[in-house]
Amino acid sequence: MDRQRVPSPWGTTFCDSISFSGPGRWIYVSGQIGADEDGQMVNETFAAEAEQCFARIALSLEKAGAQMSDVVKITGYVTSTDHYPDYDIARGNAFPGNPPSSATVQVAGLVADARVEVEAVAFVVAQG
Repeated sequence: MDRQRVPSPWGTTFCDSISFSGPGRWIYVSGQIGADEDGQMVNETFAAEAEQCFARIALSLEKAGAQMSDVVKITGYVTSTDHYPDYDIARGNAFPGNPPSSATVQVAGLVADARVEVEAVAFVVAQG
């Protein structure tokens, strides 16, 4: 399979586009908020909440037989763009060396009083 990432011209933690060809399967990860395994919010800081969102995405992907490097697109929802620098750092830490394409949207509110929610799309190359 051929996968080609076009980097962002601004040097941020996302790429402008990703293209690929070949057989495989898609995985769509529902929006994840910064809750722990017990459903308690990890929100002592916005950065911790954002990092937990990405940890939950990684866990969801693992259960589906994939990993973070398979993610090709994410959409982040934040309640304030004032937190974007912390979100950008968390996103960069979640995808070192292989950033997905990304959009970030400011919204009026999220479930469970979350300040950030992230959904992901992954593509896993067919084996064989």
